[in-house]
Amino acid sequence: MLINFLINSPNSQVKQLNKDVAIRAELKSQHLAAIKYRAKRFAATKIGLASAFAAGVAVESAKGDANTIKKYTWLLKLLA
Repeated sequence: MLINFLINSPNSQVKQLNKDVAIRAELKSQHLAAIKYRAKRFAATKIGLASAFAAGVAVESAKGDANTIKKYTWLLKLLA
């Protein structure tokens, strides 16, 4: 009984903790892989290109360069 209490019980708890840690690590790596995949896919889509272009236009408008914005509005309409 003393051997069971001192060796076997803690050993089973350690095994369970190792299993939980391994599962969390695997889920985390799968989650990060899914995020990277979605980011690459989003960037390659029309919506991703349009939103990136719109962000660029917002930056240019903050600088106050209206000519650049007028030049590329047709591109934004094409992508939208």
